[in-house]
Amino acid sequence: MAKVKQFPYFYTILSLLVLVGVCCVAYGLGLLKSWMADYESTRPKYVAENVFETYFKDLDVGALIETKPFAVSPAETEADLIKYVTDQIGSGEIKYAEAASGSITGDVLKYVVSAGDYKFGQFTVVDSGEKTEYGNPIYVMGDYEFFYKVDTVSVKIVAPSDATVKVNGYTLDQSYVTEVTETESCAHMPDKVFHNGDPTQGIKYSTYVISGLLYKTDNITVTDKYGAPCPVIKDENGVFQATVNYNEEFKELYSEIAFAFAENYAKYAQACGTFNGVKPYLDSKSDLYGKIKSLEVKYVHAHNWCEFLDKQSFEFYEYAPGVFSCRVKFTWHAKRANTTREQYEYIDLSLYFHEVNGEYKLYDMLTHSDFSIPE
Repeated sequence: MAKVKQFPYFYTILSLLVLVGVCCVAYGLGLLKSWMADYESTRPKYVAENVFETYFKDLDVGALIETKPFAVSPAETEADLIKYVTDQIGSGEIKYAEAASGSITGDVLKYVVSAGDYKFGQFTVVDSGEKTEYGNPIYVMGDYEFFYKVDTVSVKIVAPSDATVKVNGYTLDQSYVTEVTETESCAHMPDKVFHNGDPTQGIKYSTYVISGLLYKTDNITVTDKYGAPCPVIKDENGVFQATVNYNEEFKELYSEIAFAFAENYAKYAQACGTFNGVKPYLDSKSDLYGKIKSLEVKYVHAHNWCEFLDKQSFEFYEYAPGVFSCRVKFTWHAKRANTTREQYEYIDLSLYFHEVNGEYKLYDMLTHSDFSIPE
């Protein structure tokens, strides 16, 4: 019987050792690959990229503002603020980069976000303190912050005190008034005339200042006590100036009586008329009545002929029912017979009327120009 040849134990053991080694190396390489993948996936740069994609890339300016609230003026809206901040950020490409200072601490990294060259935000990536199954630190988003600044402006409006003033449709109340200025009419209101429990008021102007606006606006409207729009202009200093509305209906009704008084008064003052020519237009109970009646100073030398040139009546204004004023201007021209001497007087009067027994009578007067000294 033939003898069987056996494989040497040495080679068998060597083969087993080689096989085990190959398996160990393969397993180790697998572990290393898994560890490297785990390590790479937890790097801060991936967390930073995710934060950027989530909060910054498709920028929501409304959400931006919520992180840093700003109290919008009541004359503006949230939409105005969003537009303001959007314009400030600009239209440049939104991108991010690790801050030049790099890591704030060993466990906190800072990144800045910009649109073009304009930096408008930053965020941090931090070590959460937790580990992966392979022992690598897990990084997460820390905090984030948006930057925007608001340089507010103010608007000043001067308007009649009894008017309604609006900025962008928002009504300004008395809290916006910084100053009230009386006009000369306030000193010429009739005594003991009350309306709605208050004495008759002359024309006053209130200065309104509204601050905290995002935009300089020309959307200023002023309406008078009757609801009619008042003229508004912007002066060289950017101040909006509103003026009262004068009463054209009163001008139609009472220009004639205003001129009649003014001409008769001029004749009387210039020694070519009498008090009886003035008397029908005066309130006999007023101080003005006595002052004009006792007028002794005459302003001209003797003359034989006079006329009134360039007559104007304007500024008819109703202060309250039954009380109004107007202004008249004209040139008084006189000449002495048989001479070449002529005289011109420029007359400018504010006349104040109130109702007496159903008729308007003059109770006060303001002279804006003095009679010139005769030659």
